[in-house]
Amino acid sequence: MLRNTIKYGGLIWALFFCWQVNAQHTQSGYSVIGIGEVNWGGYTQNASMGGLGLSYNSRFFVNNMNPALMSSNFESVFQLGLSVDSRSVTGNTGTGNETYSTVAGGFKDFGFVLPIKYAKWNMGFGLTPYSTVNYGFTSMNTNGPDGSTAIANVEGRGGIDEVFWTNSLRLGNLQLGLKLSFLFGSIQTEDLFFLDGLTVTAFGNSLVQERKSYSGVNATLGFAYKLPLKGENQFLNLGGFYTPETEINQTRLSTLQNQSTTGIIFSSDTLIANVVTKTTLPNRLGFGISYEKSQALALGVDFQTQDWTQYLDDGVADGAYGKSFRLAIGGEIIPNYQDLKLSKRISYRFGVHYERTPYLVNNQDVNDIGINVGTSIPLSAFWGVSHVNLGLTFGRRGNITEDRIRENYFKINLGFSIQDLTWFSRGKFD
Repeated sequence: MLRNTIKYGGLIWALFFCWQVNAQHTQSGYSVIGIGEVNWGGYTQNASMGGLGLSYNSRFFVNNMNPALMSSNFESVFQLGLSVDSRSVTGNTGTGNETYSTVAGGFKDFGFVLPIKYAKWNMGFGLTPYSTVNYGFTSMNTNGPDGSTAIANVEGRGGIDEVFWTNSLRLGNLQLGLKLSFLFGSIQTEDLFFLDGLTVTAFGNSLVQERKSYSGVNATLGFAYKLPLKGENQFLNLGGFYTPETEINQTRLSTLQNQSTTGIIFSSDTLIANVVTKTTLPNRLGFGISYEKSQALALGVDFQTQDWTQYLDDGVADGAYGKSFRLAIGGEIIPNYQDLKLSKRISYRFGVHYERTPYLVNNQDVNDIGINVGTSIPLSAFWGVSHVNLGLTFGRRGNITEDRIRENYFKINLGFSIQDLTWFSRGKFD
């Protein structure tokens, strides 16, 4: 018991540490719209399969996509994920296409599942992003006063995080789950306006800063069913979830600074002083089907959808939002999990995804398509089997017509999962 107390005390400490982390694990110029880029869920192993995870989950990994699949773990499992996002962004400036590159990365998510009643009832908790804002761009207008160029530097950072508590029950081949989530976080924007090329210094700079802070709760219901097939250890899996429409609090603070051309502040005003309003997040639902041969092969298809035309900011809809969906097709292969050779026990994953993002630019959809591959390397220890998880994604979002931008991106997802077989073991010494 002392060993478990020390070990899980450390994991609880990690929870509070990660709570303070606000790393930008991803980026997109399109995250300037609304609450930013919405996370469809999943850890490193899910991303490697294109985002597959609504009907299928291995007992060695945590699942945060369908709360019912938390009961697929027979031992306690802790999982941590990191991500690096490299993008090449191309836009049309009116005089031709311009391209620049940018990189972001850091902590993404973690999860922890505990078996409360073996093979019957599991409890889990974790932290994952609900949305991420990470953008920065410059707009120039050559028709400024006295032949100057009007320049606007626009930046945004932050997002909404989700800390969740899940309970999942196994009733024979049927699994049911309930996830309760607390949504929190803030989005900070800075818009700097100034004139370049003036022969006089009568004009200074203007800086508008805004912070929107969010808090609220939501719930997700999930189910999964394993239908045994004729072959040994073969199953047809079905799974799905539903998250109803959620209304959360928004607190808004906006300030204006007037600066000299050298950046010295000579006046500051509060435009909006911590005004509390409501933000409505639309419902989300998903369904998946997969074929599984235990610890050997899995193939599946997932579909998720969310209607962002129902998004409201203080009761007002956002015309830059439309209906979104995500289709994931993927699977994994394990050559021979019982073999002593490490190369035979490594999981090899693959998948593709197609997403119609919620963003609308000039009433045109912004689509995202990507190819995903990955692997998990098992590391045996006295407490169970742990894994180092690696995933790579090559994708493209948007195009350069209709005033849109094209983002070619490359993502590296790195994860660690630790399985504990000693949770139900009785210690000889305390």
